[in-house]
Amino acid sequence: MRKPLKRRTVTAMAMDFTLDVPESVSDSALDTVMPYIESDLQWADAIFSLYQPDSQLSRLGRGEASIGECVPAVAEVLDLCEKYREETSGAFDARRPDGVIDPTGIVKTWAMERVRWRFQLLGASAWLWGCAGDVTAQGRPDAVGPWRVGIADPRAGGATVDAVELGAVEAIATSGTAHSGEHIWDPRKGRADTHFAQASVAGSDLVQCDAWATAIMAGGRKVALAAQAEGLHVLTCAVREGKVFAERSPGWPRMQNAGRE
Repeated sequence: MRKPLKRRTVTAMAMDFTLDVPESVSDSALDTVMPYIESDLQWADAIFSLYQPDSQLSRLGRGEASIGECVPAVAEVLDLCEKYREETSGAFDARRPDGVIDPTGIVKTWAMERVRWRFQLLGASAWLWGCAGDVTAQGRPDAVGPWRVGIADPRAGGATVDAVELGAVEAIATSGTAHSGEHIWDPRKGRADTHFAQASVAGSDLVQCDAWATAIMAGGRKVALAAQAEGLHVLTCAVREGKVFAERSPGWPRMQNAGRE
């Protein structure tokens, strides 16, 4: 039987970010550290949000500021976007069909990784850090086994299509249209293609997993195979006639007792 965990939630970017830690972590440590984590995430939103007209990214897009005039984090994120554009052969691209620079595909996970150093201040040997389908973890919550997370069903209803164990992999990112609507495009075609309802990628780097999950949603099966060639694990879900058809790459970290869809 698993020992109880403590969970804390902070809100930024109009999303909830959750941190799970063992019961042994003190409430006072959590009360001290979590406000700083929330502030860090809100800072990232203030810099990169395209919904805020005075954000540095919005000003950059309107030509009112240069990259050199922005905080160094802007150049860092755009460099990552270029890295993953090259790695995915153009399936992931921060430039929208209308020409606007939009690194939203990795800003959230970049911000999640940016605050990880603060978890050391909790004195926790293990933690699980997640937001909206993107999860990264360290250590084991107890002697029973590794961290276990569910992969959401792309259909509405809150069910899961799979359950995975984090240990051999440290991060999982999921991208899809069922819950967020059509927000992904194939930059090589300038329009959205419907290949899958959802794609999940598992590996050691959360930002890389996030970029590839988005790229697979844009580019389909060919990109999913390319992700596997990069050493990543892939789960794709298609929905046909109301049924989910899931396909897993070899090595996908599925729990042995996970249910069948």
